[in-house]
Amino acid sequence: MNDENRKYIRHPVDIPIVLTVADELDTQYTKDICAGGLCFVCDHAVKAGQHIQIAISTYKFVFDAEGIVCWCRSDGQAYLIGMAFQDKSVAYAVRMVEQICHIENYRQQILAKTGVELSNQQAAQQWIDKHAGSFPII
Repeated sequence: MNDENRKYIRHPVDIPIVLTVADELDTQYTKDICAGGLCFVCDHAVKAGQHIQIAISTYKFVFDAEGIVCWCRSDGQAYLIGMAFQDKSVAYAVRMVEQICHIENYRQQILAKTGVELSNQQAAQQWIDKHAGSFPII
């Protein structure tokens, strides 16, 4: 799908998720996330149409969502898998998860660049001050 046809804005993240397909648990990493679904990197193919469940753990809670695999593409030694959320009401929860993920990425970037380890609260405040105004509205 090209960006012109995309319904939702995707935000890059690299957050571990727990994927459940046919009662098998597997830990993978998100590539990007949006209100309609997410894309994640997986070490094995998952068939389009397959029902899946994901869990994203943040520092305060676990976000769970059910979805359907829309597509699966080979990406070298891994697969990129696009998942659409089944319940459209998860959009606001996804927005909160997106923000938490961005804040955690920001915290890690500051640590890598400066060696300063911000608390979650400090990182959240700095990220909100710098980026919340430009964060897309659902």
